Amino acid sequence: MIKYTKVQLRNDSYEPDLRSEGTYICQFPKPPPPPPFGDTGTWHGHLEPHERLFYHQTMNSVRYSKRYRGNPNIPKDSLDFQLQSRYDHSRECFPEKVDSVLQRETCTAICSWSAPGGAKEVGAKYQTFRVLRNTRFIRRKQDDALGHPLRIGGCKEKIHPHSVKLICSGVHNQLVNNGFSRQTSDGNFFRY
Repeated sequence: MIKYTKVQLRNDSYEPDLRSEGTYICQFPKPPPPPPFGDTGTWHGHLEPHERLFYHQTMNSVRYSKRYRGNPNIPKDSLDFQLQSRYDHSRECFPEKVDSVLQRETCTAICSWSAPGGAKEVGAKYQTFRVLRNTRFIRRKQDDALGHPLRIGGCKEKIHPHSVKLICSGVHNQLVNNGFSRQTSDGNFFRY
């Protein structure tokens, strides 16, 4: 069985992949294709600086664009950031000022904090829908742990289940007589 793993790579495209956060209403402008004689391998190698700046979209520019509609759960201003933060006044005695703006998705070291039950929070274990970096996920075949390829193939010939060749070798089977034997029904000679 072939197993795949998800690998996170840097997104070198002209627009970030934010499909998990919302929907694209219409497409963003695409850069022109490179000329056939001067292909540099990148989407921006043949463009002038002002053209490259026009076509390149950042995560923030896409989120605030009219061509993109984001999820309503994503914070939009400072009040939303504070309301969706991981800070809970009833749990912590002397919180720091930064705790009121820390989001659950960005907190990876919750277990080391003094908050009780911090390891059970959403940001500690689960991947959320919010995109924090301009990356993309691709599927790759998982390497074999044993160091050799496992080949699974079918039978090349179909052997009858009552064939003598399927018997385990031993002293008392019919393949010991490497010659002719008599059939039990009519006594004729035949070879296995």
